[in-house]
Amino acid sequence: MKSKASPTSTVALQLQPLLLSSKLVVTGIWTAGLALLTVVLALTAVDYWSARASMLQDSAVEAAIVADNVSAAVVFRDTETATEMLSALRSSSMVLSAGVYDRDGVLFAHYARSRDPQFPTTLRATGMDRIAERAGWTMLEITHPIHGADAEVGTLYVRKSMEAVYKRLGFRFLSASLIAACVMALATAIVLRSRAVVREAENRLQVLAHTDAITGVNNRHAFNERLAAELELARSTDQRVALVYIDLDNFKTLNDTFGHAAGDGLLRQVASRLQSVMRRSDSISRMGGDEFAVILRQNMDDEALSQYGERIISVFELPYTEAGQQVNVTCSVGIASFPDDAPDMDALVSNADTAMYRAKELGKNRCVRFDASMNQAMVRRQAIEQALRAELEGGHGLALHYQPLFSARDNALVGAEALLRWTHAELGNVSPLEAISVAEDCGLIVPLGYWVLRTACRDASRWQGRHAHPLRVAVNISARQLGDPQFLEQVMDILRAEKLPADLLEIELTETVLMENMEAGAYTLHRLSQLGIHLAIDDFGTGYSSLAYLRQLPMRRLKIDRSFVRDLPAQEHSRKIVTAIVALAHGLELEVTAEGVETLEQAEYLVEQGCDVLQGYAFARPMPVQQFVELQASH
Repeated sequence: MKSKASPTSTVALQLQPLLLSSKLVVTGIWTAGLALLTVVLALTAVDYWSARASMLQDSAVEAAIVADNVSAAVVFRDTETATEMLSALRSSSMVLSAGVYDRDGVLFAHYARSRDPQFPTTLRATGMDRIAERAGWTMLEITHPIHGADAEVGTLYVRKSMEAVYKRLGFRFLSASLIAACVMALATAIVLRSRAVVREAENRLQVLAHTDAITGVNNRHAFNERLAAELELARSTDQRVALVYIDLDNFKTLNDTFGHAAGDGLLRQVASRLQSVMRRSDSISRMGGDEFAVILRQNMDDEALSQYGERIISVFELPYTEAGQQVNVTCSVGIASFPDDAPDMDALVSNADTAMYRAKELGKNRCVRFDASMNQAMVRRQAIEQALRAELEGGHGLALHYQPLFSARDNALVGAEALLRWTHAELGNVSPLEAISVAEDCGLIVPLGYWVLRTACRDASRWQGRHAHPLRVAVNISARQLGDPQFLEQVMDILRAEKLPADLLEIELTETVLMENMEAGAYTLHRLSQLGIHLAIDDFGTGYSSLAYLRQLPMRRLKIDRSFVRDLPAQEHSRKIVTAIVALAHGLELEVTAEGVETLEQAEYLVEQGCDVLQGYAFARPMPVQQFVELQASH
């Protein structure tokens, strides 16, 4: 995880690539402009030297023609004719003046476009008595000998202005510069437009990279950056930061029941409600799945922080409406603070998560503040998870004990309920509740359930034939196992592999499991019943109040929860509940099993009420399979 110095430095770091990119764009535009300007100047220089050379060449030809025409006038010393011939040069706008000099270098005839008092009267004064041509920046001077019949009779001297060349060069330079400027403007516009599109795309990607697509709040990436920045700020200012971890209870069941689209809509509603109870300085993020996290600068005492957590819990009091149905959702909240509970970011996240799981263990729908002792429980939980994985891969610590089931009519042995037992070399005896809780949290409950089912069927197959009547084995199934798409096929494969008749297997499901999987599991339960497998409702009376599912599902047995048996026959309330359950079950042609029978008085009362099967310490405790076989033989 990357950390930032502070929110300000975070923004600065985010702006640095944009500023650098802008500078590169400007530099590129200026470089292109200078390159075009260089090209224009180079072309102008080439054009200048080309025009100069062409002008020299043309002027030399022109001078030769004029010298040839004026030769006769020089020979005959006809000044008027020579002057008239020179005057013909006025047609060339570049010629400023011209003169004819005799053999001695004295001016013989003269032409000037305008008055030129400095025009040389002798050829030597021109400085070109030995130079045929001389080109300066502003003036072009040419001399050409005038030949008579047999010898040179004089010299022609012409002065031309370079102004026309510069005008032409200037026009070309301005034209090229204007074209280059237009090209640069167009290129700049294209670059700036492209840059704007790129910047817009970058901003969009920045938002997408930091925003959860479903809820619109921050995602895990944004959470990591914000938390790192807040912790760094807290260190430099000696402040505190609190992290609130929120996990929805039973969200997977709701998601599976109503569909993922409804689940996404529910998450959006949850995010909206959470934002409504947050302060402006707080930051909420969706960590994934049904988990949210809130970062808050903790300018509040512990009591106010607890009240903040309770305010989050209150968000879930009112039902949510999604997919046209009202849904009741609760949450478990864990809170940890920096630096009181954790010295760094990783520890803070871990401790808040630990506190949240502790809230789930305590019954969910509550807020728990992190305590150092929770880490010990978490270490044990992780150790149990690792050990359980090893056991399922081929360990020998897992075992099944069987609690005998007796007929209430004649006290005959009719079967046994399989109960998980686990003894680990380092962890000692791990209670079934603890093992199952860890298995559900880490996703091992399905393979563990299949191990229990396979082992129970194998043991039941071995003890058949040792008793006058076949004995049925009862196995409890979890909600996740019932929801497994391969569940029906797995049960059939296990029965086939262990050679156990289907009618000797009884699958027990609690009311909660049935209601959570009503639609998804109804088909599976009917198929199991068609195979001959017995279905029982375990812990009846502790789940949902609606009994409509009893008419919809192929159940054969109700098991009265031990909480109603414990106070029999003294407590009137328990007597009424048991009497009602027995009457209801028999009215629906269901058998009734009472579990947790610990005294003869309880057994006698249950027999009087018409219970069909009894189990509990009053008859026998759970025992290993070999001991159960011995019990079977004694009966």
